[in-house]
Amino acid sequence: MVDKKSSRYDEARRNFDELNIEEQAGFLVEATASTLARGMLQVGETLADGLEEVLRRARTESPGATRQGPGAAEPETSQRQAPRNGS
Repeated sequence: MVDKKSSRYDEARRNFDELNIEEQAGFLVEATASTLARGMLQVGETLADGLEEVLRRARTESPGATRQGPGAAEPETSQRQAPRNGS
């Protein structure tokens, strides 16, 4: 496998060397942009996976995860409202 990879690399290198300087510069810019874009996609996927895992753990480990009733941002329903007159 090393020989195949090495020969592919050598062929690509020879083809690159045959380009004129403007074509080489354009190729390098395109290759750099492509490599950065792939790297950013991989980072985004990794971050999304990590965030998913954190949220999954938070849902399963949260003490309020099994509690019934309105959440912190939900208003109480008329059945659950505490008396407002202090009784």
